[in-house]
Amino acid sequence: MRTGKAIFVTMVLSISLFQISFAGLEFHGFFRNHSAFRTAEPNDAMLLRNRMRLNSELWGDNVYGFASVDFLNDIVTGDDTKLNLREAYLDIYGNWVDFRIGKQQVVWGKADGYFINDIVNPLDLSLFLLQDFEDIRMATTMLKTKLHYGNHSLELLVIPEFKPMNINFDGDWAFNRPDSFTAAINMGGGIMNLNLPINYQEDILPQSSLKNMEYGLKLNSFVFGTDISLIYLKAREDKPIMQKEIVINNLGILSAVNLYPSHPWFCFYGMNFSRPLGMFVLRGEGGYYPSRHFDYVPENQAEMMISNFLLTKPFIQGMLGVDYQLTGSINVAVQGIQERILNYENSMKFNDEINQLGSLMVNASLFNETVLPMWLVLYNLTNDSYLSRIMVDWKYSDSFTITAGTDVLGGGSDANSSGQFDFGQFDKNDNVYLKLKYSFL
Repeated sequence: MRTGKAIFVTMVLSISLFQISFAGLEFHGFFRNHSAFRTAEPNDAMLLRNRMRLNSELWGDNVYGFASVDFLNDIVTGDDTKLNLREAYLDIYGNWVDFRIGKQQVVWGKADGYFINDIVNPLDLSLFLLQDFEDIRMATTMLKTKLHYGNHSLELLVIPEFKPMNINFDGDWAFNRPDSFTAAINMGGGIMNLNLPINYQEDILPQSSLKNMEYGLKLNSFVFGTDISLIYLKAREDKPIMQKEIVINNLGILSAVNLYPSHPWFCFYGMNFSRPLGMFVLRGEGGYYPSRHFDYVPENQAEMMISNFLLTKPFIQGMLGVDYQLTGSINVAVQGIQERILNYENSMKFNDEINQLGSLMVNASLFNETVLPMWLVLYNLTNDSYLSRIMVDWKYSDSFTITAGTDVLGGGSDANSSGQFDFGQFDKNDNVYLKLKYSFL
């Protein structure tokens, strides 16, 4: 696959060099200081991050190139300044077909603050939702081909690079991860509970090869005043699926559980739609997995010895939302989301059969678009947890923006929740933050 990547890069450079003799070139970017402080004990700094982003654009006849790099340092973590290539791609335009090749983001969903059909790129949840939503999606190297005809288009993706989801298991934004497992063992007619320690093994990522290439397609159409998209994706789980193995000591007694991260294949079928209705916009999306992996508890010791503690079940998600233009400057968006494991079994106690979430987002543009307040609430009805974000952007000038805001998280914490976000586990992380951003051309 290294040869394939070399060819991939050579194609980009060759086309770029061919066009650069008559192309335009432009640089722009910003410097931003992002400070966040916990409002609960110990009232410490959670983030003191400086980011300088440099964007470059290259264009010529039927070609456009874009690259974005970040220089990052954070005083709280004590990290040295890091260079991160955020995006780097080349667009080639034709009469009926376009190509985008390189490190890029693909947005296939319509939900606010949740990811249902928007699953092409892995997520960076190392800071959970403290960072901007646009930085949560991680760019991936791929080739996107778009065929278009009238009001219809077809997007084809070929993804040679596998990139896992970025999750923390320690620190302020660590996700719940148990350190022990309780097994119910039948001992001579009686049930005895054994508390077994869990050993987490290293995550070995899938090898890059032609057979491991992910691919997908999205058919877009505009019919009867409605935007409709049909989606198919064959990819690997970017969030590791834990296979379990029981360890037996020299006395023949269960002594531990080894967990091996894996990234199995899945197929995904989805649909998006949006339609304006007067002052309203009705939008929705849904997705279906014919087979997805879920944890379960084996019924007996014999099954426990040969099982990896995983069951495959169909899984379905859906969102229905409404946007309403309350006034000329205020917009309100409401949405409901539901996830469901089909053919659910009681032994799957580590996962809820149904997960439901609602959201409300109010944003406005005031004082000649110089003051931009926003309020977003995400509420998980399954475990009664929530996130409330209030923020205000003040565009002091064309080049300088001040942002002040607060995040409040709380409610129940359900380690068995099958949803993407269990807000209650971060109820000690309520914070206020300030961002100072200077943009340059």
